[in-house]
Amino acid sequence: MNKTLALTRMLLKNGTGQLSKRGKPIKQFLVPALLLVALLPLTIAIGNLVSMFYDALESIGQGGVVLGLGLALASLVVFMFGIFYVITVFYFAQDVEHLLPLPLRPGQIVTAKFLTVLLYEYLTLLVLLVPLLIVFGVKINGGVLYYLYAVLVYLALPVVPLVLASVIAMAIMSFAGVARNKDRFRMYGGIAAVLASFGLNMFIQRSLNKAMKPEQLQEMLLGGNNTFVDFATRSFPSVKLAANALLRESQLAGAAWLVLFVGLTALFYLVFVLLAQRFYFKGVMGISETGARRIRLSGSQLDKQTLQQSALKALVTKELRMLMRTPPFFLNCVLMSFLWPVLMLIPIMTQPDFKDMIGMVRTLFDSATSSAIVPAIGLAILLFVSGANATSSTAISREGAGFFVSKYIPVPYASIIAAKVVSGWLITMIGAVLILAVALFLLQLPVSFILILLAIAVAATLFTCLTGIMIDLWLPKLVWDNEQKAVKQNMNGLFNMLVSIAFAAALFFLVNWVGLGLWAAAFTLLVAVIVADLLLVRLLRAKGETWFGKIEA
Repeated sequence: MNKTLALTRMLLKNGTGQLSKRGKPIKQFLVPALLLVALLPLTIAIGNLVSMFYDALESIGQGGVVLGLGLALASLVVFMFGIFYVITVFYFAQDVEHLLPLPLRPGQIVTAKFLTVLLYEYLTLLVLLVPLLIVFGVKINGGVLYYLYAVLVYLALPVVPLVLASVIAMAIMSFAGVARNKDRFRMYGGIAAVLASFGLNMFIQRSLNKAMKPEQLQEMLLGGNNTFVDFATRSFPSVKLAANALLRESQLAGAAWLVLFVGLTALFYLVFVLLAQRFYFKGVMGISETGARRIRLSGSQLDKQTLQQSALKALVTKELRMLMRTPPFFLNCVLMSFLWPVLMLIPIMTQPDFKDMIGMVRTLFDSATSSAIVPAIGLAILLFVSGANATSSTAISREGAGFFVSKYIPVPYASIIAAKVVSGWLITMIGAVLILAVALFLLQLPVSFILILLAIAVAATLFTCLTGIMIDLWLPKLVWDNEQKAVKQNMNGLFNMLVSIAFAAALFFLVNWVGLGLWAAAFTLLVAVIVADLLLVRLLRAKGETWFGKIEA
């Protein structure tokens, strides 16, 4: 156990980058403190939402549904994020071949990696699950036993969905040993694992929603006494046990439900360890190897390859090739642009009455009282999706130890910065265009409104790329030993997402406070984002080269 914990501590320290460096105590605690302050409004908003839904459902005796749905949603988030974390820590870290010669058992290596991923999930649940457990406990006047149970639920809940995500990843990546091109298989295998998790999630939710007729659901919902909890917690086997343990915390049955919950969690983990020792090392050995083809170029092909072009075009091409050919960069930057529309469609497409839900959205669009909300929501979604993309916010960090080359090539710093902004903008625009295409064909919004949203998307994605490159110029993470740490364990992506959320919230409240109509609100938002872009471009032109010149690899 001591070796396992020591290895876990080493893996965490090796992955935290800037936060693990020795320095002044105030600098070590400044970033976590700023993150807590930045996430506090979101945490408060979730708590208020839980309180509002509890008050509404408790009037019909279904207050426990809030707890059940919250636990199910938290498990779903762990499952979806778990795929990326597992692929990153288990396969892209490329450290297993260095760990195997050490006096460590395979089970200890697997457990340490699983604990590393689990701790990352705890940070996510800190924002999503803690407000739910605290507010629900206050609402039901829970005693000391409730909060003790809540701590155990918080610690054990992510294990089962994380095990399921790990099994999917291992099942696909176990074929890496027979692949000729290991690098390419890492990329395709990662894509297949992500798509498999999405497909499984949609299948489960669709099956559960079709399992009961609307009349039965209505009868169960109006039956009172939290009878709807069992239906709301069927997505994961552990959620129902956890919800019943918390709802019956003052009874002996609550302790029994808790024992079953902990026992099932332990069983899932033991099965995971057995499967990991059987399949994980088989797939990960030699995965860091790469292959190359020797191609004989003709004279015309050589002329085409060496054709002179502008510095900006050459740098943009180099950035895009690096993103496409490096598996961690592709999965965490490029692939996410294609996945956001899928993530947004899952809650809608898995509902048996999704056509009625689309009709409700159309009603919101046609309503005169909520007309300003529609473009504001559209801008908020575009800013969040593009801000969550780490392409621009890690553009400098991805250079790593080779950053010094950028300082010696005969190209102005301004051109290098511009190329990184352009490449990031092209990637983020893919996600924005796909989301607008979904809105056009699924929600059947007017083409004229989609076109104004497209113009807003161009300005909004440029805004997040400009803020992202500025953050990475200020706080580059150049010291890393594998590519996944440059993007997955880089706080700059989170900082940029928080800036985007804050900007979206400010504009959302602005257009609703002024009381504008739909088209007036849309044009106001477009002008506001363009003005912000112009200010950022001016600042980057004035200070960008200076910031770039101060960076040391």
